[in-house]
Amino acid sequence: MADELTQRLVKPDELRLARQFGALARGNPQAIRLDLCCLLIGRIVDPAFDQLEALTRLEQLAGEARADTAASVSSRIERLCAVLFEERGFRGDTDTYYEPDNCCLHATLENGRGMPITLAVLMIEVGRRVGLELQGVGAPFHFIVKYHDPDDGREHFLDPFRGGREIDRDALFERLNAMHRGVGPEPESFLAAVTKRQMLQRILTNLKGAAVRKRDYQAAISATDFLLALSPWSLEDRRDRGLLCYQTGQFIEALDDLQQYHEHAADAPDSERVAEFIERVRVRIAEGSH
Repeated sequence: MADELTQRLVKPDELRLARQFGALARGNPQAIRLDLCCLLIGRIVDPAFDQLEALTRLEQLAGEARADTAASVSSRIERLCAVLFEERGFRGDTDTYYEPDNCCLHATLENGRGMPITLAVLMIEVGRRVGLELQGVGAPFHFIVKYHDPDDGREHFLDPFRGGREIDRDALFERLNAMHRGVGPEPESFLAAVTKRQMLQRILTNLKGAAVRKRDYQAAISATDFLLALSPWSLEDRRDRGLLCYQTGQFIEALDDLQQYHEHAADAPDSERVAEFIERVRVRIAEGSH
């Protein structure tokens, strides 16, 4: 029943996309459906894609990856990786890495390519459908996944961007230690699982950046709307939306966001710059009223 309700909410003609996304992504952390949230994010890039087809594709992949539940976890993981990366050819997009499509689960299902975190969502969601629990890991170099093997009592790390290959934990720890050289958080903290909300936030931040690179400011505004639906208290996202609205000539909206940021982040390093920008927006509004 809950899944039926969630799928109904995903239809874009029932609510504004950002409100729908907020309703799905800010609920019980254990009940958040990454697939449905990511399909909503995909509407920013392609409002007309077939959501049912994307969900059906996930089920088909799960059918191919499903193994005997009596088999070991490691062998079931091997089957999952074999289906996704060997038989179906999903891979990281190294040629057009920053394309907005690479942030979208439905596009990855269609063309077989994506960013590390999008491919991680694919692994997690197909794995969930076959009874495997995989978790996202926000490693600094790029996003990976991990799972716990009850047979050896260890965590294993997989790189979906590179065909789901396993990364040796000790080598991974040494790499993290070398990158930070004792400065900042302990390397171990980077190997902890991230929450689903954190994954969605990272996907949206990637999408916002990809849209800005293409000067698609309206898509960047929509991604920021989603970020604010996820974290309404994020002053940085409110500031960014104000700056993006200015780029698209939405001066009233820009002024509102920038004033809120300036009021509540008066001690921020960019406070003076934002104040100057606010004056610039006021001038544009005044010019438009003549």
